[in-house]
Amino acid sequence: MRVYVKLFATLQKIVNSEVIIEDAFNVKEVIQKLIKRYPLLEGELLDEKFALRDDYIFLVNGRNIYFLDMENTLLQNDDKIRIFPPIGGG
Repeated sequence: MRVYVKLFATLQKIVNSEVIIEDAFNVKEVIQKLIKRYPLLEGELLDEKFALRDDYIFLVNGRNIYFLDMENTLLQNDDKIRIFPPIGGG
């Protein structure tokens, strides 16, 4: 099984293209594999308790994981995960 992960805004300085993650069955496994491949993401995506940061937006096929099953959201082949950091401006 494979899923496609794309990061946006400031995260693109670390990963500037879509990433394919193999053999991950939920969001937590995808994040773990992503951090293993790109260690700089750990401080960006995880808080001091190593939980997903709640100020980031994690989407699976356009649906926010906060309205699904959070990091335990199950994935299917070819799902698309999008990660957005907080963005300020005015």
